[in-house]
Amino acid sequence: MSAVPAEIAGIGSTGQRLRVSPEFDPLKASVAPEEYFVLSRIDGTQTLREVLLATGLPVDRAVAIVARLRSLGALLLPGETTAPAGPMAARRPAPVRIAPPPAGPAVPRTLTPMGQAPSGSRPTVVVRHDLTLPNPTADELAALAETNDLDDHERRRILAMARLIGHDPYALLGLPGGADARALKLAYFQLSKEIHPDRYYGKRLGSFAARMSTVFEATSRAYARLTTHDKARGGAAPSAAQASDQPQTPQAYAAELFDRACQVEVGGDAMEAMKLFAAAVRVDPQARYLRRAASCALAANQPKTAVEYAKKAHALAPNDPSVARLLAAAFRAAGKLEDAEEVLVIAMALKTENDVLAAELRNDLAEVRRLLAP
Repeated sequence: MSAVPAEIAGIGSTGQRLRVSPEFDPLKASVAPEEYFVLSRIDGTQTLREVLLATGLPVDRAVAIVARLRSLGALLLPGETTAPAGPMAARRPAPVRIAPPPAGPAVPRTLTPMGQAPSGSRPTVVVRHDLTLPNPTADELAALAETNDLDDHERRRILAMARLIGHDPYALLGLPGGADARALKLAYFQLSKEIHPDRYYGKRLGSFAARMSTVFEATSRAYARLTTHDKARGGAAPSAAQASDQPQTPQAYAAELFDRACQVEVGGDAMEAMKLFAAAVRVDPQARYLRRAASCALAANQPKTAVEYAKKAHALAPNDPSVARLLAAAFRAAGKLEDAEEVLVIAMALKTENDVLAAELRNDLAEVRRLLAP
């Protein structure tokens, strides 16, 4: 399936704006990382169609996940106040608030399992990242001094986690090597709530917008890698050394290259990032990788390379207006204004319920035609 369906069985029109049920607990419902990612995109402001397209997943996979989330009682249709009763629906208690650590040496952060009050007899999970950022780079110092809407603790956490991408997956989750499945789940769901880019929608993030997206994706992959290994082995989670020593699939290797490329890009070295993006797309030419590579090429003032990547991304997602807009931007940077005009005209004919994107396409087309005018 390549096009978003007009309706989904059991849900109805994909033009509806769904909400997450306040009573739903993803931990108790055993929601998988990919399912949680889709759930986190549903905020009541976007139509279901927009959500399906924004996930970056194959449409049929995204539709299947939405249908499952609905069956779990996670999603509310317009006008609903409670999800239909189901055998797997789960209630969610009030979240536990965690105070930020004081300034100074790295301080453990204790996560209490959802639905439990802190108690000496209750198990807890300690999430530990070194927020002191020893030996900071010039780029990290510049990021800490940025004017944006993040506080110092939030900035340090993103920078500390970014340092760990591509290394020990346990450390990225803030856990010691060999942590059990419950600890992994608690740490992952708490962190994913706190660092998901959508949590900061509408805020000024500066360079942290790209950093946060990279860290969130890497955290999701780290959790999926550790828990997939655990299920496949039917036993305890592997040690840090074992997790690092597991043979990589080509897809996992490409994901690691992509993570490193994103890190290097937000660090300001677009040309070095392009080398890593090129390696990632050679191994696994996903549309998401190609889009980011094209954007990086544009930032590096390499329009021919940007056109190459954007064309491939467009071939994989021909019905995505945002990909078409990226291709038009690449054509325009390469001086191919007529090609840019043609792509934008076709993109505007594609159905989209994203008013902002539609306005951007109109503005881009007007600008290209202004440049083409004698």
